[in-house]
Amino acid sequence: MAEHVTEPYVVGLEAIAGELLRGKWCVYLHEWLGDDLDLPGWQAEVAAQAERAGVEVCFVEIPRKDMTLVANVRALPSFEQVTESVAALEHYRESHGRRSVM
Repeated sequence: MAEHVTEPYVVGLEAIAGELLRGKWCVYLHEWLGDDLDLPGWQAEVAAQAERAGVEVCFVEIPRKDMTLVANVRALPSFEQVTESVAALEHYRESHGRRSVM
C-alpha cells in the first residue's frame, strides 16, 4: 500500500479498479460526478468495473465533506492516509474553487 498521499488527480471511472489493484485508494469529490450520474449510480458503475477486474471494493461516504472513499477491501488505507487525502482534497477545493474538474 502507498505510504503517503499524492497530489489530487482525477481518475476516470474505467481506471479506478486498476488504481485499487495497485494498492491505492480513491477519494472522490461529489461535484466531480457531473450531471450524468448520481452517487448511487456512480458507485454501481465503479463496483461493476471493479468486479470485472477482480477487485472487491468498499465505499465510505464522508457526507460532511461531500466526498466518497473507494478502497480495495484487501488493501485498506489507514485512518491517517484517509485524513491526509481528505485534507489534500479540501485544499484542492479551496485553491480551485468548488467546481467540476472532469
